[in-house]
Amino acid sequence: MGASPYHAWSHGRSQGIHKRWRVAGTAAAALLMALVTLLVFQTGGTSTAYLNFILIPVLLGAALFGLWGGLAFGLLAGLLLGPFMPLDTTTGAAQPALNWLTRTGIYVVLGGFSGWLFDTLRRHSGRLLEQAYTNPVTNLPNRESLEQYVQQLMRQAESPQAAATRVFVISLQMDNYQDSISALGLAAERPLLRGIADRMQGVAGPAGADVFHVHDDHFALILPHRGRKEALAVTQAVIDALQAPFEVYDIPVYLGAHAGISSFPFHEQDEPTRLLTKAWMAMHQASHSGRRYRSYDRRSDDNSLHTVELLGELQGALDDGQLHLHYQPKVDLETRQLIGLEALLRWEHPTRGRIPPGEFIPQAERTGLIHELTRRVLRLALADLATLREHGLTMPVSINISARNFLDPAFADHLLEQVHASGLPPCALELEFTETALMADPDEVITALNRLTAAGLALAIDDFGTGYSSLAYLKRMPVTTLKIDQAFVRQMLEHAVDAQITRASISLARDLGLKVVAEGAEDAATLDTLQQWGCDAAQGFGIARPMPLDATLAWARECGVAPRVRAHCAPGAN
Repeated sequence: MGASPYHAWSHGRSQGIHKRWRVAGTAAAALLMALVTLLVFQTGGTSTAYLNFILIPVLLGAALFGLWGGLAFGLLAGLLLGPFMPLDTTTGAAQPALNWLTRTGIYVVLGGFSGWLFDTLRRHSGRLLEQAYTNPVTNLPNRESLEQYVQQLMRQAESPQAAATRVFVISLQMDNYQDSISALGLAAERPLLRGIADRMQGVAGPAGADVFHVHDDHFALILPHRGRKEALAVTQAVIDALQAPFEVYDIPVYLGAHAGISSFPFHEQDEPTRLLTKAWMAMHQASHSGRRYRSYDRRSDDNSLHTVELLGELQGALDDGQLHLHYQPKVDLETRQLIGLEALLRWEHPTRGRIPPGEFIPQAERTGLIHELTRRVLRLALADLATLREHGLTMPVSINISARNFLDPAFADHLLEQVHASGLPPCALELEFTETALMADPDEVITALNRLTAAGLALAIDDFGTGYSSLAYLKRMPVTTLKIDQAFVRQMLEHAVDAQITRASISLARDLGLKVVAEGAEDAATLDTLQQWGCDAAQGFGIARPMPLDATLAWARECGVAPRVRAHCAPGAN
């Protein structure tokens, strides 16, 4: 297969001066020399100062053709103003030979030196251009080259003579690259990247695709004028080629890869960076879904844009008072009395309306916003706790804590400072967290939990059964309550498997000496069954939906709630 369209395009881009400009420049230099020669002759010969204008075409020739061009044009200039040009045209006196020979030598030296300077500058600019458009490790074209090439292909696709085929952009990244570099050290990075580049080129070259090195272990392929079936085949072939281990310092290193695919011109209002973003998005969707590659899906693009917009507006919501707490009651299944409230965050957006927590909390957990969000929830809950106690409701209020909060070394100190500043007893607050909070650093998290329980706060494992913690960690955690996830409770009367999981979870918690709260109790039959199985408490729509604080107080009055909960507790009490 001949040179790819990219290599033809990049070769044209790298040429310093195009041929047509050289021809035009040569003609201009020759014309200038003739005009200067005529001017010198018409103004009296070489005794005038006009003869130095001949240096202009000499420098032009040096700029166009470098060293040899400068020498040639300097010699020609010296000859034109040499033995055939009189010293004084009025008297007909000829120039002394030493005069014109000296001048010719000066012109040749100036032309040659200027041409050498232009050659040096041209080589230096060529190296800079190569560095600007090439990755120094793999010698593959980089992201700048990729964007410019895609822009060129997009312009071609808009022409009336464009072929009725698409151009595919394939974004590809390694699966195990960062871990491998961490294990082997940075010295292994160069040979590993070169090995990846060689394998990709071995597949892409015969297929007519071009490989680009975007950044670190992120590569891209451009497959112009192909159909979707061919693009998928090339993507699969490249991924297959990267499955075999790489030999780095006699150590076999397995990486693997995943890819995302976008194409044009079928997407309107696209530009190179947008097309690369689409392929990048599809690549990460493939990674999260466990697939080797995925094509771009416009619906995912809309969801991602919506997520970015929400995160951008969430900071403003924190400052503008758009975030509020609703409370869902927990009742004792034996007495059916209120024993606690769970604080649930609600976002009332001024234009979007109510935004479900599932649309912004998981995204906030991936950023630093979750820390400010948790602090805001804590402040709101403590303020509402004071109001509840003023109305005689002294039961504890539970708030949800993100796994990322425990990775903040100052989290426990800040939380305890806020509780103490509120004047409320620590046992008035219960913290709920999921099993996944342990995954990042189990020992660090358990240390923080011990500090909180030593101060008197109660802890509960939320959404039990949906996380990944082991029972070895569960028995080490200083928790007092286990909450069974609503995914099992809601349909336990209709599905035997859900019933078995719920019953087994209740039994496990009882054996570990923990209180059990079932989430998602939707009706009286579910409440009765949970009571029969030994569950301590429940919450769900069968009891009450989450309500604002005022509605919670009204609900408690209507139910005649008169709970007996300790108003004060000593540190370490549960």
